[in-house]
Amino acid sequence: MRPALCLLFVLTACSAASSDPAVLFRQWQWAVQKYQSVRFDVTIEVEGKDPRNRTYAGVQHVSSGGGTTQEDVTAHFEDRYRTTDYRLITVDGTSYLKHSDLTMPPGRTFSSMGLNDAPWVGPYAVELSMAGKDYQPGNLFGDIDRRTVRLVEHEDDRYVFTAGGVPRSGGYVDGPVRLVVEEDDEGRVVRVEQNLPSGDRQQEHLIAAYSQWGTAPDVQPPPPQTVAKPAEVVARRH
Repeated sequence: MRPALCLLFVLTACSAASSDPAVLFRQWQWAVQKYQSVRFDVTIEVEGKDPRNRTYAGVQHVSSGGGTTQEDVTAHFEDRYRTTDYRLITVDGTSYLKHSDLTMPPGRTFSSMGLNDAPWVGPYAVELSMAGKDYQPGNLFGDIDRRTVRLVEHEDDRYVFTAGGVPRSGGYVDGPVRLVVEEDDEGRVVRVEQNLPSGDRQQEHLIAAYSQWGTAPDVQPPPPQTVAKPAEVVARRH
């Protein structure tokens, strides 16, 4: 963990350089490690020839190094082919999953997620990890071209940025990006709104709200009697 004095110096320097988007982004991302817990509500809608949406709500706790130590997230996905719902709980190094694609044995609502306990666990773990990038505050501002980003408006605790595209798969998708960030009196992000081109060249709109910085409740594992072993679970793939 960085010494508190160093962190104070860095944050002070960031405030002084508030016209630099890169410095502002680092300042807001460092808050995740400083406060170590947060509540989030995230909605992502993609509009165009293949519309879809994703929502996430829950709490997350991280270590001083930025790694997730506790998490409880409920998610809902919709596209033209299917609807998916899940709840993922991670605590004490163990993850538990309730998922609309999983059929549990009678009396069970969650499955543990031991990677070597059943063939279905690995693919689902990868999908859940990828989805985590949508809502984890440590990943804020990853989908914006740092080469072209500009701060175009700043009034009180509201910042508006523009950019010319987003990084995707080692390259870039060109298109207008608009990012609006609102912070509280302590410099913590409370709301993010972002419009940008999606990877399949549609239009993506994200709204994220963050609250209870440093005071989000601890995550509790599900009652043991409600947890199935992965080998007892049937996974339905689409």
